[in-house]
Amino acid sequence: MIISNDFDSDRLSHAYIVHSDALANKLAMTVVCSARDRKRPCMSCADCNKASRHIHPDITRIGKLDGKHIVSVDQIREIKQDVYIVPNDSIQKAYIVEDADTMNNNAQNAFLQVLEEPPAHAVFILCTDNPAVLLPTIRSRCIELKSQSSDEPDNIEESDELIELVNDFFGALSGDSIKLMECMFRIDKLDRFALSAFLDFARERAVLSLRDLTSNANEEQKKTLVNTESILAEAGEMLKLNVSAGHISGFICASVL
Repeated sequence: MIISNDFDSDRLSHAYIVHSDALANKLAMTVVCSARDRKRPCMSCADCNKASRHIHPDITRIGKLDGKHIVSVDQIREIKQDVYIVPNDSIQKAYIVEDADTMNNNAQNAFLQVLEEPPAHAVFILCTDNPAVLLPTIRSRCIELKSQSSDEPDNIEESDELIELVNDFFGALSGDSIKLMECMFRIDKLDRFALSAFLDFARERAVLSLRDLTSNANEEQKKTLVNTESILAEAGEMLKLNVSAGHISGFICASVL
């Protein structure tokens, strides 16, 4: 199934297999999105905002623990205990199992028990690039989502492109107007999901950079970072109002120069 087609529907299955963390995040955002009267994720509601910042209380991520090479049966049992608790903010809850192919047979059998009688408010997302190692009984209960085309480039969140773009953007703040224009041209080509990711990542970078500055830091450098964070925050609000990427990149460029 092509992932974009599935998101056009108001109805979601209770379990999915996805091949990338970016698709898992987007699907989880769709699950909690409160825009039930239009295409989800809307990228503008409070639930989407919290999901994009990875702070939504109804999205639970399960991954390999430090020092461990598997997703353990104890972690799956914790899901079983939590899954019947009603959602906090949204209508539904999403559970993302990272590296799902590292579940051993005990963990997979425990997970299968949850899949067999799931509550209506729960959606499970198994993230793995090797679904063949999952039990056939698990795969039969899941819808496998694939990217739109194997020939298309990976989503910007799945590669180093986002990090490179943010690095280039901050490098251009030193006064390199040509490099800044090049960054804006690349931002203009982003879809809404990738643009939201860029704005969030860049704002976080600005805040962290401010925190790392010493008391002896150049005041002009501090001012640049403060202004940049404010500009990116305003750009994020523009995105919520469905302003186009072209207008947002133009706004950022004009405000920074």
